[in-house]
Amino acid sequence: MGYNMVWPMSIVLRATTSTDDKEIAWCVKTLRDTDANTGFMYETFHNDDPKNFTRSWFTWANTLFGELVLKIVNDGKTELLNQNF
Repeated sequence: MGYNMVWPMSIVLRATTSTDDKEIAWCVKTLRDTDANTGFMYETFHNDDPKNFTRSWFTWANTLFGELVLKIVNDGKTELLNQNF
C-alpha cells in the first residue's frame, strides 16, 4: 500500500500468536493509538501519521481486533487492555 504503511492486521496477528504479555500489551496500545481517533482499524496507516490511512472501513481488520480482545479476555489477561507505556 506504499512505503511506510503499516498493516494493523499484522499487529493483531503478532499479538494473537505471542506468549509474551509485554508484547501483547504493546500491540494493543499500538493499535489503540493508531486508530486516527475513530475507534476503528484500517487497512494500513502511515507509520509517522496514523491519520493518513487507507480504506475508511475495513471490516477484516476490525473483526480481527475484536477477536484479539475476546482472546485476551478469555485468557484472563484483561489488564493487558489498559496498560500504558
